[in-house]
Amino acid sequence: MAKRPQLRPASSSLPVLLSFCLATSHAQTPPDAPNKLTPQAAYEQAVRPFDIVRRAPQNWSEIELAALRTTTGQAKESCLASSPTDFTGDDLLAYARLCALGQAWEPVELAAYKYIQSQARQPAVSTSSATAVRSLSTAYDYEVQATLRLQKPVAAFRSCQTMLKTLPYDDLASEAVNSTVPYLQLSDTDEALALLIERQPILLSMLRNSASTPAFPPRTLYAEAIALPAMQQFANQQEAAAASYTDLEQALPATLTSDDVISIGESRRRYHLLGAHLPKIDSFAWLMDSTGRGIPPAINSSFGSATVLLLFPDWCNQCVALHTQFAPAWARLREDNVRFFALLAQPEAPPAPAPKEILKPVAKASGTSTKPAPFAGEKPGIPHSDLQLDVKPTAAALLAGSPTFAVAANTIDKFVANDFPFIVVADHDGTIRVIQPANETVLVPGGQIDQLADHVTQLWHDTKP
Repeated sequence: MAKRPQLRPASSSLPVLLSFCLATSHAQTPPDAPNKLTPQAAYEQAVRPFDIVRRAPQNWSEIELAALRTTTGQAKESCLASSPTDFTGDDLLAYARLCALGQAWEPVELAAYKYIQSQARQPAVSTSSATAVRSLSTAYDYEVQATLRLQKPVAAFRSCQTMLKTLPYDDLASEAVNSTVPYLQLSDTDEALALLIERQPILLSMLRNSASTPAFPPRTLYAEAIALPAMQQFANQQEAAAASYTDLEQALPATLTSDDVISIGESRRRYHLLGAHLPKIDSFAWLMDSTGRGIPPAINSSFGSATVLLLFPDWCNQCVALHTQFAPAWARLREDNVRFFALLAQPEAPPAPAPKEILKPVAKASGTSTKPAPFAGEKPGIPHSDLQLDVKPTAAALLAGSPTFAVAANTIDKFVANDFPFIVVADHDGTIRVIQPANETVLVPGGQIDQLADHVTQLWHDTKP
């Protein structure tokens, strides 16, 4: 395959990109527990679309963006007016927090390092109270987040190892590890595996004794622990993945709440998609051709060297906003016989156009063609759909002219996707090898989908002559 510039994924403080979720097993719900979510869990599920949209600053109002710019600018100015050498003790952590708000990551790293070193010289003090332990965990987490943003993955990896060996596993250790693993996933898969392997006994022990760790319910612990067998599958270590998965299932407590059972069931179903064939994708329309006269690619039968799918619902505004990068990614990946499609999930087919109101396709990427030769085996498929430009364009209308299929809303459930945009990568025969949320580099040249496509084609290449 043609070599592309390698761009490491940006780190994230969001929950693990490789947390694939949980499932039912020998554990059972209490006899009187209904097999449905509790009101609190149902509320959290209901507000998730709102949270996903709101976390993207591009969806904020101009007033909010102006306030954000003022906030970060003032924080950076105050940060750079001082130095980590000016502070000691808890003031170092406050200074690190200030600089992190201003996105001045070198002072964050130095302040966190200075705090950690000061505690190392006073071991009795550093472990004398829950408050002191929490402060030390905070310093390590600041150090990890800073080193990742400064592209120092080895330093982040070592800080995570130290946290796992010396401090109780808490939400900060979870955040540190879950930020570092996605960064290492492609740049150094062995280190990502090593970190997950080191964490696994801690998670399994907590899972077996989850009644005594209310801050980490079984569904949360399972979601973190399933990352190890998922990463082992990603590295094509099938036997190791099977063993890790068995250990995880055996660690589940005998009784689970209905929330745990439902969440675990969804998560296991997603994990078991790895190594399975792509499910049939029901499509309403092929949005690349707004004339209705072309032939859509055979999405369910022709996979090229690999097939990359980018799935998202029609309400995900930041996902739709990526559409200008779809055609360049589509053309770029085709050079290596890799197929790329966006999947726009919506409840019904796009509306038929009124006469003379057909949208024009998006502009071609420089030096690319919007009508390359078809893949071998491509056949006529579903009808195309012309799109009407309303006063307020629909997501499908905005995506007209891009390599996007409008697909049935149940496609999201087929892949058990719970964060967007969501990536699915299948190998040359349609076997799913990657299933995970996207990061900030998803469509840039040399970014996430390019690297994932290279990984899959190299590890699961077609050996037929």
